[in-house]
Amino acid sequence: MKAMVVSDFMIAKKYLIQQLITASIVGVFIAIMLETPYVVAPAVGVMIPFSLSIVILSLDERADWQQFRLALPLTRADIIRGRYASLALISLAGVVGGLLVTFLLVALAHAVPSVPQLASLLVDYSWQAIAFACVASLVIILLMLSLIMPLFSRFGMTKGVRYLPLVVVFAVVIGFQVGGNSVPAELLSNVGNLLETPAGTAAVAAGTLAVVAALYAASAALSVKLYAKREL
Repeated sequence: MKAMVVSDFMIAKKYLIQQLITASIVGVFIAIMLETPYVVAPAVGVMIPFSLSIVILSLDERADWQQFRLALPLTRADIIRGRYASLALISLAGVVGGLLVTFLLVALAHAVPSVPQLASLLVDYSWQAIAFACVASLVIILLMLSLIMPLFSRFGMTKGVRYLPLVVVFAVVIGFQVGGNSVPAELLSNVGNLLETPAGTAAVAAGTLAVVAALYAASAALSVKLYAKREL
């Protein structure tokens, strides 16, 4: 499992700076256009790990690394678990990158308040909201990985992409149905009230991350079973 994490990081580091620059430009542009710094962390925190995960999965097939890897003292379960671990660490790195870019943008806005596009970012902003935006970006990317990894584990990158739109559509429809019909309005109101305080925000963030971590672990378990049946 450790060997998988190391190999994935060796691939990721080659593209990290490029992806960080691209994601930062996109995040800053959206922030200036929408006049809010809260979108920077999700933009950077989602784009970087998602892009790197696609790169890692693509190189597996293009370089035939997936077949060579089976000759190493690694079980198929080790391969999947190691990949999930490496993608989770890359996701955390993306969140840190998003927070860093947000900090630099806000610092620039404080340093040059005469620029209207930057000054607008300082209106009604709070570090509590920015911290929650970082958590939201981690939740989003882990949910995305939980959705696509079983598909790619079973069919591979090339074939899996064909089924990805169908899976995404079903996931969105089911999500809206569950969210719209199963979540009481009172619960949403209580969550909204909790988000108004730092302690409440921390509680909501911790609870959400716990649920997503459980889904991520369940996705990993499913991927282990699917990868065991895959012919390479």
